[in-house]
Amino acid sequence: MSGQGIAQRKVFRVMRRRIGTLLALALLAPAGAAAQGNAAMVGEWVLDEARSQTGRGRAGGPGPTQMIVKVAPTEVVVISDTGVNRARETTVYKLDGGEHTVPGPLSWNSVARAKWEGGTLDVTIARIIEGPDGPVRIEMKDRYTVENDVLTIERTQGPQTWRSVFTRR
Repeated sequence: MSGQGIAQRKVFRVMRRRIGTLLALALLAPAGAAAQGNAAMVGEWVLDEARSQTGRGRAGGPGPTQMIVKVAPTEVVVISDTGVNRARETTVYKLDGGEHTVPGPLSWNSVARAKWEGGTLDVTIARIIEGPDGPVRIEMKDRYTVENDVLTIERTQGPQTWRSVFTRR
């Protein structure tokens, strides 16, 4: 066999090993991402008004009174009654670390960045409105936690924090 043929065989062996390694990583990555989520968060939730701090004053007005939460390896989907006249609105929080567009109140441009911190979903949301001197960015942070069939969303905006408590339907 010629020197060129031996060199080609070595290159093909290295390529096969690298492709095999990449394929194995691709198959294992979703399992690792899913393990970071919190399956207890999945389900239908109803606001417990007695245990919640609700009302206006937060960027965007009152929060949801009902939610459906779905957890997937690459995203968390929240369907809530936060649309116009309490219509259902779907928000997809992508878990890729990047900022992405989400629905916002009053037709404001809104973006979010979401990640798991253990079993807690941390979401940073920015509402961007046009001011007289250009865009104004209002940021808030939502922390979704679940314990004993109780979902708590803690929203922090500046020095203020509100807590919304939901029970499983």
